[in-house]
Amino acid sequence: MSERPFPRDPQRLPHRLWAILAIAATIGLVLRIAAAQGDYWLDEAWSAVFAREAATPGDVFFAINHDNNHFLNTLWLQLVGWGSPPILGRALSIACGTASIVVAGLIGARRGLRGAAFAALLFAVAPILVTYGSEARGYAPMLLALLCAIRIVDRELFGAPVAHAPVLIGIAALIGMLAHASMLFGVAALTGWVAIEQGRRTRPRAAALATLRLMGRAVAAVIAVLLVVAAGAVASPDGFRMGSIAPFSWPAFVDALDHMVGWTIGWPPLLIGPWLLLFLFLPFLLRRAPLLRERIGFHLLAILGLPLLVALLEADNSAFPRYYLLSAVALLLLVAEMAAVRGRAARLLFAWIMIGSLTLDIGLVANRRGDPGAAIDAISLAAPGGGSVMVEAARDSAVLEAAAAQRAYPLTATDSCADTRFIFLAGNGTAPFPLAALRCGAAFQPIAGSDIYGLSGQAWQLYERVER
Repeated sequence: MSERPFPRDPQRLPHRLWAILAIAATIGLVLRIAAAQGDYWLDEAWSAVFAREAATPGDVFFAINHDNNHFLNTLWLQLVGWGSPPILGRALSIACGTASIVVAGLIGARRGLRGAAFAALLFAVAPILVTYGSEARGYAPMLLALLCAIRIVDRELFGAPVAHAPVLIGIAALIGMLAHASMLFGVAALTGWVAIEQGRRTRPRAAALATLRLMGRAVAAVIAVLLVVAAGAVASPDGFRMGSIAPFSWPAFVDALDHMVGWTIGWPPLLIGPWLLLFLFLPFLLRRAPLLRERIGFHLLAILGLPLLVALLEADNSAFPRYYLLSAVALLLLVAEMAAVRGRAARLLFAWIMIGSLTLDIGLVANRRGDPGAAIDAISLAAPGGGSVMVEAARDSAVLEAAAAQRAYPLTATDSCADTRFIFLAGNGTAPFPLAALRCGAAFQPIAGSDIYGLSGQAWQLYERVER
């Protein structure tokens, strides 16, 4: 198969390529819109509350000081306004997630039309990308920026160089960091990849200078955004706030990697387990594939290097699959490359991933992240003129307030027993809710509830006081 890169001018790319990318993007767009139904779950609702409380765009950067404040997403939610339809709040992620399909296809296109098709289709249907490409958070814009940076670096190292590549990579890094701070993992992997390739081609000093020339602006962008975050934290009397801090745990860390891989490749949820970690070692197969060795440095750093770094540091909050999105993206790109050039076995893996991913996507669409808006619907049906609901965790009030605002329903969320007719309990989906709730000296019976399916969402149960 030819390894000749496509020309620099996008208008000279084969028409069939654009048709392939358009089809894949359409599939991905439909899936993301379908998965974006329902009301905000907890983290999205928090972001909406932050956007409501920020009086100016400047407050988004310097007044919120919370790890759930993803700058670009909060600015978007501030623009669309409190109480707007959730699909509108998620529109930025939907657009960026769909655009990422096209960029992934262009990255795969250096392996020919087949490589472009495989990459675009995988990015269109991968459940982990459908999830984060359809919710009001910063991951989808970050991934779009990351993929743009990957494409530019890839062309600079092996293909037709892009004009002003260092500046464009710096811009991508800045946008990615403003979307979500995990972009720094991507910048680190790309910088390491450039250093490895330059080290193979020239002397250490020249390699270091070449790496600095290409990636220096990107590193500076990362530092600049981190300084903005630090400045806001220093200026705030509360410092930088974290929604939660979970100490490092080996079982939780392994479970997060299992679920990251499983929801990347469409693995049946009931069969997710430590054996999926074998997929992290796929880059080592590239040593036997001359056509694929060019990107081995990036794949090793992104797929295996990031988890190894987290394990070595025993970093807190390592139990969330979303923090390994860099690994997920690199794994999908690698599978697409292998399917394009490695023959039948790799294509069978591609087919398995496509079928499994679409199956999981159907479950995501049906679950709607638990859709807490159904709780407001139940309350408004029982109390049309307005209602009061007791929440046991103060943070859960954001979910109910956001759903009530979208319906213009007068709701009071409280932690007090006074005049409480409804109780809202939230969980993580691992433990069942009680069949009846005994609170405030009274009995409450369940009237609505939902479980969660996938990587995002919130299990909940709504109870109503039993009148005697």
